[in-house]
Amino acid sequence: MNQEKWDAVVVGCGIAGLGVAAQLARQGLKVICFERDAQVGGRMQSFSLEGGWRVDIGLHMTELGEHGAASELVRRVGGQVHWPPFSETVQFFQDGSWKNVADLVQLSLEDKKTFGGLMHRIAAMADGEIASQDAVSWEDWLARQGLSEPIRRLLALLSMIMTTLPHPSEQAAGEVLYIARENLQKRRQMLSANYPIGGMAGIIRPLREAVEMHGGRIVLNCDVQEVIIENRAVKGVRVPRRNQALPYPPAYGVPETETILADIVVGALPTYQLHRVLDLHPARTVLPSWWVRWVRDTATEITGLIGYVLGLREAVTDQRCFFCALDLPHTGLAFQAFPASIYDPSIAPPGKQILHTDCVMDYEDVKDLFTVRSKLQAMWLDLTRLFPGIQDKVEFRLPYRTVGCDGLARKPGLVGDYKPDVEAPGIRGLYFAGDTYRGRGLAMNGAARSAMLCADRVLQRLGRG
Repeated sequence: MNQEKWDAVVVGCGIAGLGVAAQLARQGLKVICFERDAQVGGRMQSFSLEGGWRVDIGLHMTELGEHGAASELVRRVGGQVHWPPFSETVQFFQDGSWKNVADLVQLSLEDKKTFGGLMHRIAAMADGEIASQDAVSWEDWLARQGLSEPIRRLLALLSMIMTTLPHPSEQAAGEVLYIARENLQKRRQMLSANYPIGGMAGIIRPLREAVEMHGGRIVLNCDVQEVIIENRAVKGVRVPRRNQALPYPPAYGVPETETILADIVVGALPTYQLHRVLDLHPARTVLPSWWVRWVRDTATEITGLIGYVLGLREAVTDQRCFFCALDLPHTGLAFQAFPASIYDPSIAPPGKQILHTDCVMDYEDVKDLFTVRSKLQAMWLDLTRLFPGIQDKVEFRLPYRTVGCDGLARKPGLVGDYKPDVEAPGIRGLYFAGDTYRGRGLAMNGAARSAMLCADRVLQRLGRG
């Protein structure tokens, strides 16, 4: 590999990395991508199990479905995502039973009129008006609107789903308003979600195919060791030397490296993982000190999830909906779930069901395996209450945890233009893509927007934009 120079190296093959690589390759650039895992997808990996099951890592729903940025990104590179009908409702668990959000929050005729006017106002908001609220909490924004308690409660329930943060005091108003505006303009409701046919592979597969169709190369099981920067310009990356056999376990061995030359490197890694490939030591780094401080200071400003992916012999619901609870009795955590196989029956055997579930956890808790195990045990008790009899229907259950499920936590001062730009300051040829960089929207849509912005910026700098 080190005998050949590439136009661009992409580090990381999640939706953002593959999305950038596919766009660049489609414009004629010679692109190579490196992924440390055994398959592409990042936090959107899918797996086939014996018996006709297909599962994703954790819980995923795609905001806006075919109208969202993830679908737009795939279309941009010549692919297509196939979508079933949208989710029909949101169910919240309260007082021992599931309640439709419309029944849970009873609005008077006057409240309904006020709510409709508010939705009309949000749908008409300009980007600058939304951006001006990026450092304001959703709680404070709601308090300034003079809304009744039922309306504030309804909006707080929906914002929890949007931000994966349970408390409006920690949610950035600008991000909630942006997501709501996009949904109101494109779907005429404050939040809508879908699940692609084929699961997350339905989005990732066409991106990978686009990379390879246009001559790009994808290298798996290769953990990039360093981005090479000389004279404030990118020179390429260092990767483990091929055919190197170390007798040590990975925790002890330091692989020798070889150089992959390129004038453009895209780090499709979240900001809190950049230390893996960039030297951020204050005494050595060539990146600006203010930028490095920001990356270091926000490294723990991320959310986490724990949960179960459940394969059920019998369905526990026939509703095409999203299930939520603000706090469960045993875990004390916010909860989300959806029956993925109702959207795409092909991912489960006939008559059976896949149920994706999660609970939201703080970073300090989710990184500690002892806390995770304890909370998972408590969560299982909660699940038997939320879905009575589920314990007798389980064919398999896959516990999991995810650190950084939505990139940076959508807190005031951590969204919109407060995120780092897709172009590194002062370093020629170094770019970034993913949900921790510029790019609004829920989860994968934020990453997809970042991928489009990053590719546009690269092509513009090359005079091809």
